[in-house]
Amino acid sequence: MEVLAESGFCPSTGIYHSKWVSPLLPHNPCLSLPSFLLSPLPPQILCKPAFIDSTTGRSVTYGEFRSLIVAAACTLRTLGVKKGDVVLVVSPNFLHFPLLVLGVMYLGAIFSTANPLHTRPELESQIQDSKPILILTTQELKPKLDGLISGPLLMTQSFIDDVLNHSSHHPYSCESLNVSIRQQDTAALMYSSGTTGKSKAVVCSHGNLIAMSCLLRHVWDAKGEACNDVYMCVVPLFHMFGLSMFVCGVLAVRSTAVILKKYSIEEMLVAVEEYRVTRLPVVPPIVVQLVRLSYGTKLIELGSLKELICSGAPLGKDYMDRFSKCYPHIILSQCYGLTETNGPITLCNGVSGRLHVSIGRLIPCVEAKIVDVQTGKPLPPLKYGELHLRGPPIMQGYLKNEEATSLTIDEEGWLHTGDLCFIDQCGLVYILDRIKELIKYKAFQVAPAELEEILLSHPEINDAAVIPYPDEEAGEIPMACVVRREASKVREAEIINFIASKVAHYKRVRKVVFVESIPRSPSGKILRRQLRALSDHQRLEISSRL
Repeated sequence: MEVLAESGFCPSTGIYHSKWVSPLLPHNPCLSLPSFLLSPLPPQILCKPAFIDSTTGRSVTYGEFRSLIVAAACTLRTLGVKKGDVVLVVSPNFLHFPLLVLGVMYLGAIFSTANPLHTRPELESQIQDSKPILILTTQELKPKLDGLISGPLLMTQSFIDDVLNHSSHHPYSCESLNVSIRQQDTAALMYSSGTTGKSKAVVCSHGNLIAMSCLLRHVWDAKGEACNDVYMCVVPLFHMFGLSMFVCGVLAVRSTAVILKKYSIEEMLVAVEEYRVTRLPVVPPIVVQLVRLSYGTKLIELGSLKELICSGAPLGKDYMDRFSKCYPHIILSQCYGLTETNGPITLCNGVSGRLHVSIGRLIPCVEAKIVDVQTGKPLPPLKYGELHLRGPPIMQGYLKNEEATSLTIDEEGWLHTGDLCFIDQCGLVYILDRIKELIKYKAFQVAPAELEEILLSHPEINDAAVIPYPDEEAGEIPMACVVRREASKVREAEIINFIASKVAHYKRVRKVVFVESIPRSPSGKILRRQLRALSDHQRLEISSRL
């Protein structure tokens, strides 16, 4: 089998292979993610901070963290949680969030999470789907969750207090739990918009997450210096980007993560300086803010920072160039991943240059195909088509949804991403467009179909479609194209408020344009390209409500 050295492309199979040498993945079938990440720990690592609270300076060392995971599992067992049960965490970032993740998994239970910004109906829908036996949340979020499960809600702070108390009386020991966990067992249910719009539970096995941890360690620690890095967590840990980076990645390379409870640009800058942060995973709006600050009156040094790793949404080339001029000592790289891939599937590590327009190279052990969307045939370098992926980190499927699973993962195990990409002659991957119709608002995925369903329930709307509208800060915002019912005088503000009352903040419609009809194909599918062309032609000048 001939593989072209530079691109990694095999002409006989149409498959692209990673240019990184693949590490050996753990073959032991009886292995959990917590056991892989924290056993054994070298003596010199035991006293090293694993996580630091950016505001208070409180920290958890690797040795403490390992003991606390077992204590958390034991505490969950006293609450009636057993292997295979789903435990839902609804919380913003805080110091012990990673402890909840691995404590649940250590017991053999299934960790799940929800966006704290979700409305009560959105949370109720997810709870009905995943059927958690226990919900951990905060006092502020409690009113949105009261009564959604038969049992009482458990506050994260009181749970952590119990864990800390248990840990002080029962040192690190796993024998008492006596739980057999296999790599093939489900470790997490992480919700994704998927390929058809509505949110679906992605089934992530221990093996998937172990593979992601192992591969991130292999790539990040290529020079054997990764443990000296200090990462800052400003992205949400309830999202796969944050979970994979700061639980799988940081712990695998024995680095330290500084956790910001609630993002603000000012607090981030202070913490970067105070804790000498070296690597900062971000979403595009943060890059935009840093550029704007630098062009303003505020001088930002960020002297310790070596790299910004941007993901979650497209980052404009203009802002990449401007960032590079403002911060010439910082590498601006991109990565790409999906909830369905359990984290980043491409990385720019080892790629020369201070900014990367590409999303990097395939991580080890992962194969890709670029498939012609018309013929289904694999394409060579520099030809664009849909990106298909296959490898150990790819999800098991969607929970209780065989149809959606079969539409996303084919019989040969290829995950159809819905993203239009090409791979160049050096093996670098570039995203051109999305075949999927999801709108990326500040790294959140917004499904037009969900908003359209709500719009059509309005008594004065006859037809509607939602399309992305470019925005400098957010990347894209949802814009509604609305056909009024006859004699209706419904206004833009009324429609915006109607949607806002029913969905999370990031899903809200920010612009409305009234049209005579919604262009559709003979099968009834909305022709969104025509709508986008129409909106461009009309040169809409409607103020954004971000």
